[in-house]
Amino acid sequence: MERYFLGNNTGYGFKSNYENELKNKRRVILLKGGPGTGKSSMLKRIAAEAKGKGLDFELWYCSGDPDSLDGVYIKEKDTAVVDATAPHATGADLPAIKDFIYDLASSLSHEALCKNEERIKELLARKKYSFIRAYQHLKSALCHYNNQVELESRGLKAADIRAYAAVFASGLREDNRLCGERRRLFTHAICPVGEDVYYDHLRGKKIFKVNGSAAARRVFFDELCCLTEGGAVLLNPLNPDIADGFVAGNTAIVSDIGHFDNDVTETVNLCVYENAPDTADIEEEKNSAATYIAFAVSQLEKARESHLAAEKYFIEAMDFENNDRIFAQIRKDIFGD
Repeated sequence: MERYFLGNNTGYGFKSNYENELKNKRRVILLKGGPGTGKSSMLKRIAAEAKGKGLDFELWYCSGDPDSLDGVYIKEKDTAVVDATAPHATGADLPAIKDFIYDLASSLSHEALCKNEERIKELLARKKYSFIRAYQHLKSALCHYNNQVELESRGLKAADIRAYAAVFASGLREDNRLCGERRRLFTHAICPVGEDVYYDHLRGKKIFKVNGSAAARRVFFDELCCLTEGGAVLLNPLNPDIADGFVAGNTAIVSDIGHFDNDVTETVNLCVYENAPDTADIEEEKNSAATYIAFAVSQLEKARESHLAAEKYFIEAMDFENNDRIFAQIRKDIFGD
């Protein structure tokens, strides 16, 4: 079992990789419905079912609320079940052939919701405003991060780093560790609780730890990704155009190893290719980026609070027995029993 974020709060706003992930899945089950309609709970039930049957699966978490699931991918069934509502609204490419839509809003009581219509509108408007403020702060954080990378790039021996990356790319190709479609995943997300990160992708892997500045790592991973196909690119949470790691087969080449310190096979030392001046300015840019990320996290928590407050009204208006019937049908669609 592995955990990822397919969507993230970034310096460019909300970034979703849903379409890329779902386009090649054999079967996709789309869950529709507003807050409190039981989408995350249903996804957790599906994951528990897969676990009980001994099937390998991935959990796709919500960057807006890391206690909630946005999706489950059951590998052996090549089936994904996802929350298909905003901000990662997803349509059906091949309805009733590949894609199946289940509307959990069908379990809602219109009359019960209408009693609290104005309060719900107020809470959802407050949630939207908090997200706007969060993305403004993340945009500022990205500006400082880019300034940091620009300063670190001065004196950087980029050509030598690219040559170093080419050696890794060649080794991956020779060992046949690259296969399938290229995936783009977040293991690290900017969330209401702060910056949340999972390390499941390192379990059982041959780990290469990449040391060096953000600028050096960017050159290294850019070159590695350009010279390879397949594998999984691990994206930077603030700037999703930048890779923070690369996983191919049983090999992980990453800059963040978390609690896997004792499992590192080899260190990739890019520091020898660096000679950046103005270290005080670099630290100032790092600190400024961290400050704006903290401001964004505060706004994301306010958005989450508004969401949870609105969710209570939807929960009160739900017929969860109808959700049980929907779950039974989805369970049959996936597992055949």
